Amino acid sequence: MLNKSNNAFSYKYFRVYFFGTFFGQNAYRLGVVTQSILLWKLVGTELSLGIGAASLALPMIIFNLFGGILADRYESRVLLLIVSSLGVISFLSISLLDFLGYVEFWHVIIFSIFSGIICGIDQVSRVAYFPSLVPKISMKSAVTINTATLSISSVIAPTLAGIIISIFDTYLGFIVAAIGWTIMAITTFFLPNRGVDFYQRSIFFELTTGFKYMYSQKIILFLCILLFTNMLMNFGWLTTLPSYVQRFDGGAKEVGYLFSSCGVGAITGVLLSSRLSPGRYYGRLILFSASLFSVMLYFVSLSENLYLSMILAAFAHLGNGSLFNTTTVAVQIRLPEIIRGRVMGIFIITGSIGIIGGLWTGFWASIIGLKLGMMIGPTIIIILVIFIFLTQKKIKYLHENPECD
Repeated sequence: MLNKSNNAFSYKYFRVYFFGTFFGQNAYRLGVVTQSILLWKLVGTELSLGIGAASLALPMIIFNLFGGILADRYESRVLLLIVSSLGVISFLSISLLDFLGYVEFWHVIIFSIFSGIICGIDQVSRVAYFPSLVPKISMKSAVTINTATLSISSVIAPTLAGIIISIFDTYLGFIVAAIGWTIMAITTFFLPNRGVDFYQRSIFFELTTGFKYMYSQKIILFLCILLFTNMLMNFGWLTTLPSYVQRFDGGAKEVGYLFSSCGVGAITGVLLSSRLSPGRYYGRLILFSASLFSVMLYFVSLSENLYLSMILAAFAHLGNGSLFNTTTVAVQIRLPEIIRGRVMGIFIITGSIGIIGGLWTGFWASIIGLKLGMMIGPTIIIILVIFIFLTQKKIKYLHENPECD
């Protein structure tokens, strides 16, 4: 790579990776939305939505951890090919059951578990792989683009799912998702190998190495705790959207609109945070982003108007998008390549926790109602932000350049 541009799109293989990731992430998001709507159609309770989310997220968490080890031991490109191919098979299978009218609650749960395994390996393989496609000078750009791709899929996939399901049915949503996985699988044939760590130790040793390194780096540790707790306590409200839109007499289209509003906000947060150069105020930007997400969720929980909810949700997820992007950049840029897969395997669990957060929100909603149930998480996050601000100077004064820490 002779051209040392700080724009990740300047590099051919990163552009190829982006193309495949765009379709792969939209396939994943489309599947999550379609699954939620199918569960609501089959059972119709907030708790069933939470169980569906948990059955997807728990395998993701487990395979995020072991996927990090796999990503350091084996070629990430090959892992992406395998899991994308399995994604095609699983989505076509559940689509066939749905189309024939044989699908039941337990079918969806099994599908969710299998999807969680696939996505768990896929996610960590991606975050371990794409930094190898650009020089370090382009790392911030690459992380921003990768995060923005996730946010863009939060706009496109839910809107597409809402339109498809309202016109046809959930089975076609799964078919379109399978097409996205197919494109991702094909893309891997045009990507280079990353390289692997040939000095392989026991799986237990590899797993503990990632945790030990993270524990020794207090900045990375507290950033992970903040993002982990934020996703668990706050992000799960998205899983309850089929229930949330009932207050507006809404259905699949309204779920899609709200998902897309969140995606627009997240994209805006990612892009805004990537354009800022806060220097020694980088840590405060992270804490502000977490606070913004939590405060805006209070207003979302109280809203009785669909369009107002869409605006409020966009502002809430602007904070979440900024938080996810800034913490990911801060962690990625501080990691040595040889241990990246194992540490990012732990870090990427935050995304899976966001899905299992649906069980958290669904549980409280089933006991005290959705409005109050949505307020518990934001309250806890605001307390955590205040605690970190008052006690963790390394986070409070975190610099965007790790050499200035």
